Amino acid sequence: MNLTILIADDLEEDRRQLIDDLTAAAAVRQGLHLRIRDYSSGEQLLREYAPGSAQLAFLDICMDEISGIELGRALRELDKKLLIVFFTSSREYAFDAFPLHAFDYLLKPCSRETVSRVLDEVVQTLSEKETEIEIRAAHSTYRVPLSQIISIHSFGHYLDIYTAGGNRIRSIMTFAEIKELLKVDARFLECHRGILINMDHVLTLGEDQFFMDEGPACALRIRDRSKLIRQFSQYQISRMKGERPR
Repeated sequence: MNLTILIADDLEEDRRQLIDDLTAAAAVRQGLHLRIRDYSSGEQLLREYAPGSAQLAFLDICMDEISGIELGRALRELDKKLLIVFFTSSREYAFDAFPLHAFDYLLKPCSRETVSRVLDEVVQTLSEKETEIEIRAAHSTYRVPLSQIISIHSFGHYLDIYTAGGNRIRSIMTFAEIKELLKVDARFLECHRGILINMDHVLTLGEDQFFMDEGPACALRIRDRSKLIRQFSQYQISRMKGERPR
């Protein structure tokens, strides 16, 4: 596997150490070849970045001018598939990183073992065959990767299924059928009667709704608000710990 990695950190010593750790980790993995580009500022990375040109980015959060969070937000707008790992000396920015669907959140100084573990998880994620489900519409059938489903809304005898790229599938399946297909995947949460969301695509949480990175906002069941927010927070914390709940 060929893997292009971006590193943005205004401390040269930290960049050099991360490059050394990544290179050492790749050296003991047969068939893994790294191309690493490092930048001393987020501005420099953004000027040179072309969507799809890299698979993984390590972003320091505390940098001058543009922070790692701002850089991550700009990169996410350019490239939905880029895996982003934040690394910083403080935990306080973890919740700022949640809406950007970070792959991991590391505290400095990162051990070589930690970097090796993240690299293993990245390779596994990129190598996995995407799980798909079959969605029946009135005149055709679609196979849709679970990661591409944003939200599902029930309207009586049909479903509106919003997918990445601003697409919508109107399905003749029942809400019970789609729930059964998705029940084993921890990403999906029934936030209201007749509404399922993919928590990987939540942008922000409002008082009474989830705002998604694409598609319509999704109502939050008020009487279960505390429980639903707890479920959402636990899922996000698990992702940040690298547990990859599925």
